[in-house]
Amino acid sequence: MENLVLKVQDLSLKYFGGYKGVDMVSFETNESIAILGKKLAGKTSLLRCIANLEKYDGKIELNTINIVFTFDLKSLKKSKSVSYNIAYPLILRKEPNVDEKVLNIAKVLKIDSILNKSIKELSISEQRLVILARAFVRDADLYLLDNPLKDVENREEYFEILKGLMKDKFVIYATDDKNEAASFNKILCMAYQKAIGFGTKEEILNRPKTLDVLKLFTDYEYENIELKKDGDKYYIEYLNIKYNVPSPISEIYDGKEVVFALSQKKLILDMYFDKSTEYLISRA
Repeated sequence: MENLVLKVQDLSLKYFGGYKGVDMVSFETNESIAILGKKLAGKTSLLRCIANLEKYDGKIELNTINIVFTFDLKSLKKSKSVSYNIAYPLILRKEPNVDEKVLNIAKVLKIDSILNKSIKELSISEQRLVILARAFVRDADLYLLDNPLKDVENREEYFEILKGLMKDKFVIYATDDKNEAASFNKILCMAYQKAIGFGTKEEILNRPKTLDVLKLFTDYEYENIELKKDGDKYYIEYLNIKYNVPSPISEIYDGKEVVFALSQKKLILDMYFDKSTEYLISRA
């Protein structure tokens, strides 16, 4: 569908017991994006809301119901063949040329040799590929892919294949792999069920809003250090080098202990008791 736009505004989801699945997430896109986050960041919950599989608060605007969502391994019919599982969405829609479509997608994903096997005979890696084949065996307006290459052997090779399948399609691709995410023009970064960054990789890393953004993209070291004052100026000292801390942030954390990280020659402050507030500071 042309001119498809996904708008998410102040989206929140609470599970039984008050656990937050998504916490006030907002973004808008008319192109494929990656959702990058670690385990329990809220990626799956966000996709389930977009697929209208959860009762959520907030607003989602999407002018289509022709959506593919990649469910987990439990969604496979274990006693049935690989061929049947891939064909299942086509059978439900009574589409023509089912066998041909199944064989074509199986060849692309290199699983055509196991089409007659039952799911219970397959490895976890092969089962993941069956789910992926089932997702792309039919045309949809929007594809919601939830870490589709998790546990897949030769993951890098299959991501190259997957990029070919995603070409010219509208895809929301959730992953914990920074390299996979970086292949998309725009990335939505998530942590603690919140959106902590959205834009191109360069935009996100040029002005990271939080330390957690950098944790998704870079390796870093961090430790606790005390914020100090010299006259009317605040600083922290590391390896005998002083780093200025700008006002008014410095006054707020006067005498407090903060967490900092040194990454890509930039010092990042992660305010210890306020996870939503972190700051870049400069060398004195």
